[in-house]
Amino acid sequence: MTPERWVQIKDIFASVVELPMDARPVGIAELCKGDPELEAEVQRLLSQHDEMGGFLEGSSPARSGNSAGEMLAPGDVLAGRYRILESLGCGGMGEVYAAEDQDLGDQIAIKVIRPQTPFGPGLLDRLRREVQLARRVTHPNVCRVFDLGHHQDNNQEFVFLTMELIRGETLSDRLKREGQIAPPEALLIAEQFCQALDAAHRAGILHRDFKCSNVMLIGSGDEARAVVTDFGIARMIRPPDDSKGLTTTHGMVVGTPAYMSPEQLLGEELTVASDIYSLGLVLYEMVTGSRPFRDESSWTETLKRLTSVPAAPVKIVPQLEQRWNSTILRCLARDPAKRFSSAHEVAESLKRRRGAAPLLSFRPIAVAAACSLVLAAVAIFVLRDRIWPPQLPEQKHIAVLPFTFAGSDTANQATAYELSESLTGNLSRLQATERSLWVVPWPEVRNQKPEDAGHAASALGVNLLITGELQKDAAGFHLRTQLKDARSLRQLRSQTIEIAAPEVVTLQDKLLEQASAMLQLHLPPEMLRHLPVDATAEPGAYEFYEQGRGYLLHLSAGTPEDVDRAISLLQKAIAKDPNFALAYANLAFAYASKFRGTHDLQSLEKAKQACNRALALNDKVAAAHLALAIIQEETGNLDGAIREFEQALALDPTNDETVTRLSLAYDNAGRLLQAESLLKDALQRAPGRWVNYNYLGYFYYHHADYAQAEPLFRTATELAPDNPLAFYNLGGVYLAEGKYKEAEDILTKGIAIRPTAGAYSNLALARQYQGRYEDAAAMFQKAAELRPMDHRYWCNLGVAYTLARNRPKAAEAFQKALQLAQKAVDLRPSDSASLGSLARYHAELGQKTKAQEELALATRSSDNDPELLFNSVVVYELVGERDRALTALRSTLQAGYSLSEVQNTPELMELRQDKRYAKIVGNSGS
Repeated sequence: MTPERWVQIKDIFASVVELPMDARPVGIAELCKGDPELEAEVQRLLSQHDEMGGFLEGSSPARSGNSAGEMLAPGDVLAGRYRILESLGCGGMGEVYAAEDQDLGDQIAIKVIRPQTPFGPGLLDRLRREVQLARRVTHPNVCRVFDLGHHQDNNQEFVFLTMELIRGETLSDRLKREGQIAPPEALLIAEQFCQALDAAHRAGILHRDFKCSNVMLIGSGDEARAVVTDFGIARMIRPPDDSKGLTTTHGMVVGTPAYMSPEQLLGEELTVASDIYSLGLVLYEMVTGSRPFRDESSWTETLKRLTSVPAAPVKIVPQLEQRWNSTILRCLARDPAKRFSSAHEVAESLKRRRGAAPLLSFRPIAVAAACSLVLAAVAIFVLRDRIWPPQLPEQKHIAVLPFTFAGSDTANQATAYELSESLTGNLSRLQATERSLWVVPWPEVRNQKPEDAGHAASALGVNLLITGELQKDAAGFHLRTQLKDARSLRQLRSQTIEIAAPEVVTLQDKLLEQASAMLQLHLPPEMLRHLPVDATAEPGAYEFYEQGRGYLLHLSAGTPEDVDRAISLLQKAIAKDPNFALAYANLAFAYASKFRGTHDLQSLEKAKQACNRALALNDKVAAAHLALAIIQEETGNLDGAIREFEQALALDPTNDETVTRLSLAYDNAGRLLQAESLLKDALQRAPGRWVNYNYLGYFYYHHADYAQAEPLFRTATELAPDNPLAFYNLGGVYLAEGKYKEAEDILTKGIAIRPTAGAYSNLALARQYQGRYEDAAAMFQKAAELRPMDHRYWCNLGVAYTLARNRPKAAEAFQKALQLAQKAVDLRPSDSASLGSLARYHAELGQKTKAQEELALATRSSDNDPELLFNSVVVYELVGERDRALTALRSTLQAGYSLSEVQNTPELMELRQDKRYAKIVGNSGS
């Protein structure tokens, strides 16, 4: 899929997403102009958007007669009892009809599920729950639900709900028609749905999906009646005497994102306060005509509720009374404890006029008595921790820090490192069943050191840490693990495992078992049988495997020698057990890593051989498919890599590395919809994980969609305020947006935590764009030293030296970039990005003919990649082809490349003086 195609899909999606359900097909057909593939791609985006919407979200009132697509016609009889009178509306899951109950003579409403809807237990449970919970609330402002019924007709089964017939319009439709509601009528309506929510809460029910489309209005003005509907995803509240408070099932994200509270978006514990937040959004929309942040994209609107304070309603409607303003803002407090405690309090606050403040009662403070209790309280606190272990948080956000080894043996330190990685992976697999759990992926913690533990809460966005120390003596292994509060580092639990040396193969299982017990997690029995996927009973083989894998896992912080140690140890494991598939798979990883560092083709061939052997022994080993996918990528076989990534993900759906690598592979293959959907699905499953915001933000950043990337990266910094990666990414967005001082400040903060080549490079650019060329060259030099095999850093260094008027150093840096890019092209002759870079470096060195030859090869492979298009602009300008440079510039901007970077590229300084430049930039809409 080309970038232009992707833009087309998203433009059509934006045009039809707000249309009524029954109007969408016509709109899609008109905009897609007979392109069935385009229609399918738009429909997929719409389905993802609608996944958590309401039953009739976006529905429109029915027309008279039986329009095409309606399931029932006037006169049809359901279940031998309910005669259909007319259609009231239709939505994504079904339709609503007015009907006559022929047994009782009353008119009712019937909600009918479409026959083609999959009738899984989840859907039927939702319908039963809607009946059961709605029946518990008897209030004139709550829609009464009577029963769940079934009807068989022509081999099709209809499932339907019967409920009170309400003839009116939704509050959502009213607001679309009128924009906003005057405060006097708004107060009357608000009082009624506050009473309805309060009745539900007093009956022990959280609505969890309160929104404008779930409020029906009958009449208007003084006669207006408001009725709350749709308890399809409601849940019971725990009894008031429950020590855990008024909670509902947590760890799941349910509801309509546009009306969710921050805690609901994050999948955290829900209380009455969550419904109060949704109530505040409805009140805000009712009196102002729009939700907070509504002018932003749907993603930005949702994310800003996690990090930003909404504009006061009075700023939108200046004549709005203060009681409305203060009441709504208190409902929308991000901290649930600062909101109203009940919907009744909200109604009372709206009715209360200025000066009618509530009475306060005061109680004398017995200071002496309080002081006399302090010592006793301290004693009780100490004893309590000894007798009763401290209570764990309901939401368990965990990081397993790299385990240490008590000694100087580097091989056993590698074993400790591998044990912590395997525990991370095994706990991650529990996330599918333990909705209150999420685990930081290993790549985000592997460089943490013991002294970093004090910053883990803010750097990793967690509330619990698992640490461990491994010891070895003549008797075997001793592993002591600790569960700690991430903020205070207070020990909450600890366990010690002792394993005889011949039984080391059971150590991972024992570790998972004890860690689950410390965390109070349910461990399915089958989880303790993960080793037989590829077990080894040969003495010493597993120990060599763990040591080798430990070196392999620590490569990002190690040296090339660690790769050689990993290869040697894995070969020893294989020598002891020639049928050890996991050892072969990791040997393939090791050789692939060696190839990336040296571009030695012999290492690549050995990686292929090890991988093929692993799969021949056991094709169910996910690591072997992942290794083969990486090898396929290295050799330019992107389709083959995607197939292997998909196979690895099918075998191990919780593997974060596979998800991110597959999304990047989809992206590189132009399958942008699949890449975005994969990342959005991951974020939806675990919206409290800052890493998911980073991954999706990078996708948008890569496609120059900075407006969507910035709030995602900013949310990541909020969830993990001391994590350098979040700052690096946000700094990159600021850089692309031309906010150079902001970029420099935030990148400097990230580098102070942990320097990387990318961070130094972006910091150098921020300084270069401010005219500080010597400072920029110094930062680019640091970047190139950290990543000496990456030609892009040497190119940037060459540009900085050119601007600093150091020609010899510039030529030296460009020559190094050229050599590295040539190696990349030798490996992947059809890779347009490498060919484009190679052409640019020839041009930088004044080799005009060679530059044009390489550029011709690059554009033959791909002519719409933004990076390639930008390099072609630079090449044409450097070789004196101004007209072609301007033509390429137009295509570059249309493909979404950053105008800010174009405006700050030194090689294009003279081109920017050309009168045609301003015209092209203006026509691009920038």
